Amino acid sequence: MSGPLVVVEGLSIRAPGRMLIEDVGLAVHPRRVTALVGPSGAGKSLTARACMAVLDVDPGIVAGSLRYPQLDRDRDWFADVVGKGMRAQRRLLRRTRHLRGAYVTYSPQAASSALNPGRTVGRQLQLAVRRRQEPPASEGRAIAELLDEVGLSPDTAAALPGELSGGMAQRAALAIAIAPLPRMVIADEPETGLDPVLRRAVIELLVEVTRSHGAGLLLISHHESTVDRIADEVVRLPGAPAARGAA
Repeated sequence: MSGPLVVVEGLSIRAPGRMLIEDVGLAVHPRRVTALVGPSGAGKSLTARACMAVLDVDPGIVAGSLRYPQLDRDRDWFADVVGKGMRAQRRLLRRTRHLRGAYVTYSPQAASSALNPGRTVGRQLQLAVRRRQEPPASEGRAIAELLDEVGLSPDTAAALPGELSGGMAQRAALAIAIAPLPRMVIADEPETGLDPVLRRAVIELLVEVTRSHGAGLLLISHHESTVDRIADEVVRLPGAPAARGAA
């Protein structure tokens, strides 16, 4: 099916006395990179979480719509949530649980946050593979193929995250993000903590792998050189809105 994977329009989220995000819109398409950029505090990660229907701010969303056109072109997942606070947001979280992993995956800012320090890379990949809509004929082969795709050797499966270098950990986190074969990947500043050479390699691998799977990529970044090089669309968030009186 053609068309965008996610469409957010007019998104506004507030905390007590302060607008966190105001009138933000974006769309992510298959095999394309949408970059979400802006200064610290502008709401980049909050916007990305809203794309997954993960809202944990009170009073939270006060305007906006969220659609996954390839699932249901007309359904607005925010329709019953806008202006209704945390209880409605928690209900939405439960209703959309099946989409996180199967339809969209999220790779957090640091690989250490994406990887469980007490489980081997192979075990974490196994659990991610099991979220596929159609299980593979062989989990072992699927894991080996994922490791090869991100440039890691097969014996990485037996390693704990703490035994990996920073670049290897980022590659392992990418393998876990794509393991369920999602339609969309959200990568939250994957360059964090990497030197310039490694940063470029990891980002180019991220784009290559997601495109090869036919997935769309929402990339959060503050590196203008990265955005200029790889983004098909760019959404720029202004600085954090000033505090306002309670509505």
